[in-house]
Amino acid sequence: MESQKIHVLLQKYFEAETTVGEENELITYFTSADVDENLKMYVPIFSGMKELSANEDADLGEDLMNYILESEHKEKVKYRWMWQIVTGVAASVIVVMLSVNYYTSQNQWRDTFTDPQQAYAEASRALEFVAGKYNKGLAQLKPMGKIEKATDPLNSGFQKLNKGFEQMESVNKKLKNE
Repeated sequence: MESQKIHVLLQKYFEAETTVGEENELITYFTSADVDENLKMYVPIFSGMKELSANEDADLGEDLMNYILESEHKEKVKYRWMWQIVTGVAASVIVVMLSVNYYTSQNQWRDTFTDPQQAYAEASRALEFVAGKYNKGLAQLKPMGKIEKATDPLNSGFQKLNKGFEQMESVNKKLKNE
């Protein structure tokens, strides 16, 4: 009868569903002299737990908590220091950008030409130069039109081929449905 109870407690123990009292009951059973032969393999586990509980230091939990709090504090300080540097650099960049913007707004652009007719003539000449270069570049692309015309028969052949594939696919679907 007790063997069945121990089996149930072991099953609960390995599923992490035991209470402290049930665990103490297992420790007491496995450290006693009358352990069932089938359960002898668990004796080292529970005898080790008894030794650990006997050597338990009362201040261990407090020391552990202090260590955790100290490490968290150090990590927070490290990240706080990093954020201070990042925000400082960002603020410096903003100040520099505002200074440059203020300086450039103080120096207003001056017109190159005082006579509007002369400015119009110069702008027209610059635009004609750009248009000439643009047209020259387009002229070099004319052979591309010939290539496009040469590929027209190929494209029409591909269209017929695609149409044939579509018809084959519809026939396959009809055969599968039957």
